[in-house]
Amino acid sequence: MNEESEPQEPRDALRELQARVDAALEEVRPKIRKALEELDSKVDAAVAELKPKVRSAREKMQPRVDQFVSEMEPRLDTLLQRLQTKIEELRRDLEARAERRRPDSDEPAGQIGPPEG
Repeated sequence: MNEESEPQEPRDALRELQARVDAALEEVRPKIRKALEELDSKVDAAVAELKPKVRSAREKMQPRVDQFVSEMEPRLDTLLQRLQTKIEELRRDLEARAERRRPDSDEPAGQIGPPEG
């Protein structure tokens, strides 16, 4: 061996592996892109095929949905009115109880706890 030759740098396995991975990715990238484009066109075709079926089913069901809503609306209105009436009754009851607890003076009407004395 000749001592005057330049010393060789140690082999960098990680760098070599990264270079090989990068090269492999560059090699498969066009294939992946083509596969994704094909998949995208198949999905678009399937969606285009389904749209008329979905539209037809929606149009077919719309009268039934409208009928259901028209039947339920009065029931819901009645339920809402009953709830509002009940809430109003509860509010009046709470106000009446509050009035009974405080007479005209600033002191509370009933004492809670033992009497003073």
